[in-house]
Amino acid sequence: MRFLAVVPLALVSAIASADRLIDIPTATKILYDNFRYECRSDVASSGVFEHYLWLGIGKSFELDLRDVSPSDSQQKGTFDFAYDFIAAIPNTSPGISFGVQDGANTTADGRRYYFATTFRNQVDVIGGGSDLYLTLGAQFGKLNSPFVGVSMPLSPQFALLAEHSGYRLSAGFEIRPVKPVALRLVQRGSKPMLSLSVAARF
Repeated sequence: MRFLAVVPLALVSAIASADRLIDIPTATKILYDNFRYECRSDVASSGVFEHYLWLGIGKSFELDLRDVSPSDSQQKGTFDFAYDFIAAIPNTSPGISFGVQDGANTTADGRRYYFATTFRNQVDVIGGGSDLYLTLGAQFGKLNSPFVGVSMPLSPQFALLAEHSGYRLSAGFEIRPVKPVALRLVQRGSKPMLSLSVAARF
């Protein structure tokens, strides 16, 4: 799964939504013929990286390949899969999604099946309009709990992120200097995480 560590930036040409807030799933979808790559680093632990590659499959499905390198340097690969039943209509009705996280059951959180609803509300912010996303859902498997999360824009380029997965509280912010690129600094439970992501068409 080392190939997930390198994605040519020259391919960046579009922005896409991802089926994850910080860790919880959402009912937003990578667009068909799009992908999104993210690399996360544990700021407090040298050499701890996570790589994510989201792929939009058809109009309703999404695959997320994950490669986690914990502090013991033993790589752990897994995948998430989502079926987006219906897309959110802004300011009207939520999106609905079903799926599985950690399908290979290799991470500490373990395999979980879930359903998620995401409300998308258009709001006025400094510099223009943007979207506020509120996600509610529940998961079943190794962990059984509800979850909640919100992405609150303060400008088209800056948003606050917060979620409670039912077992871990995480929060931080995201900066988008240009549309296909996002930088995040997040406190995920007890770990500070720094990430860079890019989105593009195939």
